[in-house]
Order: sequence, then structure tokens, then C-alpha cells
Amino acid sequence: MNKRGFTLIELLVVIAIIGLLSSVVLASLNSARMKARDAKRLADFKQVSTAMHLYYDAFGIFPGDNTLYANSPESHNAQFEAMVQQLISAKFMNAVPKDPLNNAATGNVYMYYNYGPGNAAGAIITTNFENVPATTTALYGSCRPFTTNWCSSTLAQTYLCMCHSY
Repeated sequence: MNKRGFTLIELLVVIAIIGLLSSVVLASLNSARMKARDAKRLADFKQVSTAMHLYYDAFGIFPGDNTLYANSPESHNAQFEAMVQQLISAKFMNAVPKDPLNNAATGNVYMYYNYGPGNAAGAIITTNFENVPATTTALYGSCRPFTTNWCSSTLAQTYLCMCHSY
């Protein structure tokens, strides 16, 4: 008698292989999502940076002030949004960009601080990248005006900072 079909062992092996392949695909998909969010952050910062320089050329000062200042990501994010509203009012931008995760607890918000005219540090916009090893220093496009803060030149960090000097 010749039976046709698969044995239970053969079916379990096939199911295990499919499960393994799907987990590999999902892991690489998650990495691609992080890279895409980081690419959006970089594109947003380039757009805001260009608008800030246009604003500076028109008015001789960078937008925003530090009346909302407190040393927290939420406060720096509020400063960023207020600064971009000035860029929108001046017709240099159309909308306020948001970090794809928009989570202050993880540092995934767009932050801003304006040191004011006459300060060589100028104004800084910053956010936290996801797909960068924590041992990375001096991310491409970063400025590092500090030694122990955002975008340190020596401390391991995953921040992207763009500085605008007066």
C-alpha cells in the first residue's frame, strides 16, 4: 500500500523554516523603518535650516527666543515649534515638521535653542537618531558647540545637531 502525503515531522520542519524566514524579514523591516525615520529627520532639519538662513538674511536675526526655556525636551520642543511658526509667518515654511515618533521621553522630538545675537554659539536645532550606534561621535552634519551636552564632540551620542552662528 502506497500512501501519499506529508508526515507530521515534515510539516513541522516546513512550519519552522517559514517562521524563521518571517522573523528575519520582520527584523530587517524594523531596521528599514528606523532608517526611514532618520532620513525624514535629516530632511526636516535641512528644510528648517534653509528656512532659518533665509529668515536670518531677511531680518538679521535667527527666529525664536528663549522665553519658553526650561531644561527639558518638552520645553525645547515648544521652542522649536514656536520658532517654526515664525518661519511659517514669514512665508519661509509651510508647516511645522514633527519627529516621526514624537516622544519626548526618548528624546525623539525636534528641539531648539537660540543663544541670541552676539553669542558665538548662535542657534541650535537637534533631535535623536534611532539607527545610529550609541558609540558614534560627530554624526555627519552635526555641529558640536558643547563638551558635555547635545552633540558632544567627545561623548558617545546619537543626536543630530545643526548650528547656526551669528
